[in-house]
Amino acid sequence: MELCNVLKYDRSIYPSKAVFFYKTDESDFIPLEADIIRIRGQKAGFTEAFTPQFKSKNLAPQDLTYSNPLTIEECYVPPNVEHIYCRFSLRVQANSLRPSGCSDPEVYALLEKLSDSFNQCNGYKELATRFCKNLLLGTWLWRNQNTGNTEIVVKTSSGTIYRIENTRELDWDVWTGDAEHVLDELSQELLLALTNRNVFWTADITAKIETTFCQEIYPSQMFSEKSGIGDCSKEFAKVRCTDGRYAVSFNSVKIGAAIQSVDNWWDGDKRLRVHEYGADKELGIARRGPESEKSFYSLFVNVELYIDELNKLAFELNNSINPEIYYIFAVLIKGGMFQKKAETKKA
Repeated sequence: MELCNVLKYDRSIYPSKAVFFYKTDESDFIPLEADIIRIRGQKAGFTEAFTPQFKSKNLAPQDLTYSNPLTIEECYVPPNVEHIYCRFSLRVQANSLRPSGCSDPEVYALLEKLSDSFNQCNGYKELATRFCKNLLLGTWLWRNQNTGNTEIVVKTSSGTIYRIENTRELDWDVWTGDAEHVLDELSQELLLALTNRNVFWTADITAKIETTFCQEIYPSQMFSEKSGIGDCSKEFAKVRCTDGRYAVSFNSVKIGAAIQSVDNWWDGDKRLRVHEYGADKELGIARRGPESEKSFYSLFVNVELYIDELNKLAFELNNSINPEIYYIFAVLIKGGMFQKKAETKKA
């Protein structure tokens, strides 16, 4: 299959912002607020004392002792508060079953056939399970996972409530007992939402985080233009509440990135956020660069081959789907524009 000039998929997973709050005897929702502080930062960077060639700059002995005044935001648990809550909602739609835009009818038909064959082999079940693992493990809490016991509660639009008592007792590869049952049942609901266009499915997810005295909390950090004198050089994402106060939050993109951190099909142990070139942000490299022939685009053109593979597997009891196909559908669930640039016509 050749990439056409218009080819796009709407994303299938729509998370909301995640809001931090706490509770008291008088209220079930008190927004966790950020504080603005002014500090005297240290002049300790490499460029303060060295040139790019690693030569010492001509400095006076006191030059490196001066302070660097900064205005930043910080967020800590209020005194006498033992638990912090973080809550967001999730909507899932079956948008990977067919393109939302395609300029070639033959390509459109092939992609519909691919998703149908993948569904017939129950391939979406594996993806739904991986997404649910990240939900139930609290992967979306990011640095705030490194704290005390954390309880996760998921309420779905089907009226069911799923509960994980303590995420610290779970592991990505090992699910037993009640946790295994919760994972399987929630995955079945998500699977139906991914494969049935007539299903409108939502979930409300809340984490109850056990904290220590005045523990630091890490919301999303905003990217802003170069700040002026007195402006905050570090500012958190926030949500305005009905009483005018601002609760610190995660932006929806960060929540989505955590849920979709499922790609270990690139022959590695690390689970990457689904990306067309396997971007590994920690190391600053692409695990699926074009030269590897494992990029989304390198694999996506093999649609006819994958359809034949899946059609053969449909008749086997214990089928083993090609990891490349799982990866392709993980990208399609993420959504995006996948066309090639239209060629410029010569005069």
